[in-house]
Amino acid sequence: MATVQATRYRSSLKLLLSVVFATCVITIAANAQPTFVGKFTLPYEVHWGQAVLPAGEYSIRMDSVEAGAKVTSADGSRTVYTQFPMFADREKGGTHLTITTMGNERRVRTLNAPEIGKLIIFAPLSKSEREELAKGGQSTTVPVVTAKK
Repeated sequence: MATVQATRYRSSLKLLLSVVFATCVITIAANAQPTFVGKFTLPYEVHWGQAVLPAGEYSIRMDSVEAGAKVTSADGSRTVYTQFPMFADREKGGTHLTITTMGNERRVRTLNAPEIGKLIIFAPLSKSEREELAKGGQSTTVPVVTAKK
């Protein structure tokens, strides 16, 4: 009889410990800080992946380096999820988006994020785009404001 009670006690203890452990893991995951958060103002309409964003104020959030970004308008009416980006070493200078203009189209290409030591590439230039940019296309930067830690 004592063996049955001891077995039940151990089983109950294992269950309790499993529940406590699972609760801790879920709580930690829920409170995880995003890898990157910033705000910026687009002075003109841009293409970002398949989306077209009108001029205005936006925020950008990346929950991890491996994830795409979530771009949301300041009023919350528009949200765009980017494709999974590629990465390179960060560029010199501050946090900014690089936007290219070719013809009548402006396209977000990269986010320089010195806070995480990365250049986040959303739309790499093809060989023909690099040639076109060298011949007369334009590249501009839009500052991104990040919170100080």
